[in-house]
Amino acid sequence: MSDAAGSRTPEEQALTEEIERTREHLGETVEALAAKADVKGRAQRRTAEVKGNLRDRARAAKDKVTEQATELRKEAAATAARAKDTIEAGAARATGTAQATSAPVREQVTTGAAAGARAVRGVTPAPVQRSAGQAVAIVRGHRGKATAAALAAAALILAWLAVRRRR
Repeated sequence: MSDAAGSRTPEEQALTEEIERTREHLGETVEALAAKADVKGRAQRRTAEVKGNLRDRARAAKDKVTEQATELRKEAAATAARAKDTIEAGAARATGTAQATSAPVREQVTTGAAAGARAVRGVTPAPVQRSAGQAVAIVRGHRGKATAAALAAAALILAWLAVRRRR
């Protein structure tokens, strides 16, 4: 064995290459064994991997819940709008029915009251009519006081009738 690379025999050269390959293979094996022996490092890598997976799952679940909440909010708004429209339509129908039903009654009352007023006016002397007109003008000017007086008079009449019934 000589020191010069060119003076080596092909067997020596093959042996040197085999030794180099063995050294490389041995280095890789030692690195693999060291990596397997590094339990803490492997645990940290696995923990990071699991954390990443959990974050992805949590993000996906949050997105799904947000999407469903948005859809439910839209459905609730649409349902509320339909309910409002239904209520408004029902109220309009009820108002129309009430007005249609009460119109003939209102007309009869108005007609009867007008006829009664004409009959009373026809038999009432002129001085009484003037006094009544003045009284109406005064009452219109003081409606609150007139209402209170009318209620007091009605209460007195009812009390007087109750006393008479007891006797």
